[in-house]
Amino acid sequence: MTSKVKFKNNRTKKKQLLSARYSSFLEPTALINRLHRTRWFSPATLACIPLVFIIIALWAGAATAQDQELTPEYVKGVLDSIWILVASIFVIFMNAGFGMLETGFCRHKNAVNILAKNLIVFAIATLVYWSIGFSIMFAGDHPFIGGGGFFLTGEATSYGLDPFPSGLPLPVFFYSKQLLPLLQPPLFLAL
Repeated sequence: MTSKVKFKNNRTKKKQLLSARYSSFLEPTALINRLHRTRWFSPATLACIPLVFIIIALWAGAATAQDQELTPEYVKGVLDSIWILVASIFVIFMNAGFGMLETGFCRHKNAVNILAKNLIVFAIATLVYWSIGFSIMFAGDHPFIGGGGFFLTGEATSYGLDPFPSGLPLPVFFYSKQLLPLLQPPLFLAL
Protein backbone atom coordinates (compact mmCIF):
# COMPACT_ATOMS: atom_id res chain seq x y z
CA MET A 1 0.00 0.00 0.00
CA THR A 2 2.78 2.39 0.61
CA SER A 3 3.89 2.12 -2.97
CA LYS A 4 0.48 3.28 -4.16
CA VAL A 5 0.56 6.23 -1.82
CA LYS A 6 4.03 7.20 -2.96
CA PHE A 7 2.95 6.92 -6.57
CA LYS A 8 -0.08 9.07 -5.87
CA ASN A 9 2.02 11.70 -4.11
CA ASN A 10 4.41 11.83 -7.05
CA ARG A 11 1.52 12.54 -9.40
CA THR A 12 0.10 15.35 -7.29
CA LYS A 13 3.43 17.13 -6.96
CA LYS A 14 3.38 20.39 -8.96
CA LYS A 15 5.91 20.78 -11.70
CA GLN A 16 7.72 24.01 -12.29
CA LEU A 17 6.94 25.57 -15.63
CA LEU A 18 10.45 26.88 -16.08
CA SER A 19 13.73 25.88 -14.56
CA ALA A 20 15.45 28.16 -12.09
CA ARG A 21 17.84 29.27 -14.83
CA TYR A 22 15.04 30.80 -16.94
CA SER A 23 12.67 31.97 -14.21
CA SER A 24 14.87 35.01 -13.48
CA PHE A 25 14.23 36.26 -17.03
CA LEU A 26 10.51 36.61 -16.35
CA GLU A 27 10.83 38.93 -13.38
CA PRO A 28 9.55 42.42 -14.24
CA THR A 29 12.79 44.18 -13.35
CA ALA A 30 14.82 41.79 -15.49
CA LEU A 31 12.54 42.40 -18.47
CA ILE A 32 12.79 46.17 -18.12
CA ASN A 33 16.57 46.04 -17.78
CA ARG A 34 16.85 43.86 -20.86
CA LEU A 35 14.68 46.23 -22.90
CA HIS A 36 16.81 49.20 -21.87
CA ARG A 37 19.97 47.40 -22.95
CA THR A 38 18.53 46.36 -26.32
CA ARG A 39 18.98 48.77 -29.23
CA TRP A 40 16.09 48.47 -31.63
CA PHE A 41 17.44 50.88 -34.23
CA SER A 42 20.78 52.54 -34.61
CA PRO A 43 20.98 56.34 -34.22
CA ALA A 44 21.69 56.69 -37.95
CA THR A 45 18.49 54.81 -38.79
CA LEU A 46 16.48 56.92 -36.36
CA ALA A 47 17.88 60.08 -37.94
CA CYS A 48 16.83 58.93 -41.43
CA ILE A 49 13.16 58.37 -40.57
CA PRO A 50 12.22 62.10 -40.56
CA LEU A 51 14.21 62.59 -43.77
CA VAL A 52 12.14 59.91 -45.50
CA PHE A 53 8.90 61.65 -44.57
CA ILE A 54 10.24 65.03 -45.75
CA ILE A 55 11.32 63.58 -49.10
CA ILE A 56 7.95 61.89 -49.61
CA ALA A 57 6.12 65.12 -48.79
CA LEU A 58 8.27 67.11 -51.25
CA TRP A 59 7.80 64.57 -54.03
CA ALA A 60 4.05 64.49 -53.51
CA GLY A 61 3.93 68.27 -53.75
CA ALA A 62 6.03 68.27 -56.91
CA ALA A 63 3.84 65.64 -58.55
CA THR A 64 0.58 67.45 -57.85
CA ALA A 65 1.97 70.80 -58.94
CA GLN A 66 2.00 69.63 -62.56
CA ASP A 67 -1.58 68.33 -62.57
CA GLN A 68 -4.40 70.27 -64.10
CA GLU A 69 -7.26 71.67 -62.09
CA LEU A 70 -9.72 68.94 -61.12
CA THR A 71 -13.19 69.44 -62.48
CA PRO A 72 -16.28 68.52 -60.44
CA GLU A 73 -17.26 65.92 -63.05
CA TYR A 74 -13.89 64.19 -62.72
CA VAL A 75 -14.08 64.17 -58.91
CA LYS A 76 -17.63 62.79 -59.09
CA GLY A 77 -16.47 60.03 -61.46
CA VAL A 78 -13.60 59.06 -59.15
CA LEU A 79 -15.85 58.98 -56.09
CA ASP A 80 -18.47 56.93 -57.93
CA SER A 81 -15.78 54.46 -58.99
CA ILE A 82 -14.48 54.12 -55.44
CA TRP A 83 -17.98 53.53 -54.10
CA ILE A 84 -18.73 50.87 -56.72
CA LEU A 85 -15.44 49.10 -55.93
CA VAL A 86 -16.13 49.10 -52.18
CA ALA A 87 -19.66 47.77 -52.70
CA SER A 88 -18.32 45.10 -55.07
CA ILE A 89 -15.78 43.96 -52.49
CA PHE A 90 -18.61 43.55 -49.98
CA VAL A 91 -20.48 41.41 -52.50
CA ILE A 92 -17.34 39.27 -52.99
CA PHE A 93 -17.50 38.44 -49.28
CA MET A 94 -20.88 36.84 -49.95
CA ASN A 95 -19.01 34.04 -51.73
CA ALA A 96 -17.07 33.36 -48.53
CA GLY A 97 -20.34 33.41 -46.62
CA PHE A 98 -21.89 30.84 -48.95
CA GLY A 99 -18.79 28.71 -48.53
CA MET A 100 -19.10 28.86 -44.75
CA LEU A 101 -22.81 28.06 -44.95
CA GLU A 102 -22.12 25.04 -47.12
CA THR A 103 -19.24 23.96 -44.87
CA GLY A 104 -21.54 24.12 -41.86
CA PHE A 105 -23.78 21.49 -43.42
CA CYS A 106 -21.02 18.93 -43.95
CA ARG A 107 -18.65 16.90 -41.83
CA HIS A 108 -15.40 18.29 -40.53
CA LYS A 109 -13.30 16.14 -42.86
CA ASN A 110 -14.99 17.62 -45.96
CA ALA A 111 -14.68 21.29 -45.00
CA VAL A 112 -11.47 21.95 -46.94
CA ASN A 113 -12.85 20.27 -50.06
CA ILE A 114 -16.03 22.38 -49.94
CA LEU A 115 -14.08 25.63 -49.57
CA ALA A 116 -11.65 24.62 -52.34
CA LYS A 117 -14.59 23.79 -54.61
CA ASN A 118 -16.12 27.23 -53.99
CA LEU A 119 -12.80 28.94 -54.75
CA ILE A 120 -12.27 26.94 -57.95
CA VAL A 121 -15.83 27.60 -59.16
CA PHE A 122 -15.33 31.31 -58.47
CA ALA A 123 -12.04 31.35 -60.42
CA ILE A 124 -13.45 29.45 -63.41
CA ALA A 125 -16.56 31.63 -63.51
CA THR A 126 -14.39 34.75 -63.45
CA LEU A 127 -12.33 33.53 -66.41
CA VAL A 128 -15.39 32.55 -68.43
CA TYR A 129 -17.12 35.85 -67.75
CA TRP A 130 -13.95 37.75 -68.67
CA SER A 131 -13.48 35.81 -71.90
CA ILE A 132 -17.01 35.74 -73.33
CA GLY A 133 -19.67 36.66 -70.76
CA PHE A 134 -19.12 40.40 -70.63
CA SER A 135 -19.12 40.77 -74.40
CA ILE A 136 -22.35 38.77 -74.68
CA MET A 137 -24.05 40.88 -72.00
CA PHE A 138 -22.95 44.21 -73.45
CA ALA A 139 -22.71 43.52 -77.18
CA GLY A 140 -24.58 46.64 -78.20
CA ASP A 141 -25.99 46.75 -81.74
CA HIS A 142 -23.37 44.46 -83.26
CA PRO A 143 -24.92 41.74 -85.48
CA PHE A 144 -22.54 39.06 -84.19
CA ILE A 145 -23.24 37.53 -80.77
CA GLY A 146 -20.83 39.14 -78.36
CA GLY A 147 -20.01 42.03 -80.66
CA GLY A 148 -16.41 40.93 -81.12
CA GLY A 149 -15.35 42.41 -77.78
CA PHE A 150 -14.20 39.13 -76.31
CA PHE A 151 -11.55 39.09 -73.56
CA LEU A 152 -12.56 42.64 -72.60
CA THR A 153 -10.95 44.17 -75.69
CA GLY A 154 -12.25 47.47 -76.90
CA GLU A 155 -13.21 50.80 -75.47
CA ALA A 156 -16.13 51.52 -73.16
CA THR A 157 -18.10 52.99 -76.06
CA SER A 158 -17.88 49.71 -78.00
CA TYR A 159 -19.88 48.08 -75.20
CA GLY A 160 -22.47 50.87 -75.19
CA LEU A 161 -21.08 52.55 -72.07
CA ASP A 162 -20.37 56.20 -71.39
CA PRO A 163 -16.70 57.27 -71.22
CA PHE A 164 -15.08 57.81 -67.82
CA PRO A 165 -16.04 61.18 -66.41
CA SER A 166 -19.75 60.63 -67.03
CA GLY A 167 -19.66 56.83 -66.59
CA LEU A 168 -17.54 54.24 -64.85
CA PRO A 169 -14.14 53.12 -66.16
CA LEU A 170 -14.35 49.83 -68.02
CA PRO A 171 -12.41 47.72 -65.44
CA VAL A 172 -14.59 49.02 -62.59
CA PHE A 173 -17.76 48.39 -64.58
CA PHE A 174 -16.55 44.89 -65.47
CA TYR A 175 -15.69 44.13 -61.85
CA SER A 176 -19.07 45.28 -60.59
CA LYS A 177 -21.03 43.34 -63.24
CA GLN A 178 -19.08 40.10 -62.91
CA LEU A 179 -20.31 39.57 -59.37
CA LEU A 180 -23.88 38.64 -60.24
CA PRO A 181 -22.96 35.70 -62.51
CA LEU A 182 -20.21 34.67 -60.10
CA LEU A 183 -22.54 34.35 -57.13
CA GLN A 184 -25.03 32.09 -58.89
CA PRO A 185 -23.06 28.78 -58.73
CA PRO A 186 -22.34 28.96 -54.97
CA LEU A 187 -25.98 29.84 -54.35
CA PHE A 188 -27.21 26.75 -56.17
CA LEU A 189 -24.48 24.53 -54.74
CA ALA A 190 -25.25 25.63 -51.17
CA LEU A 191 -28.94 24.76 -51.45
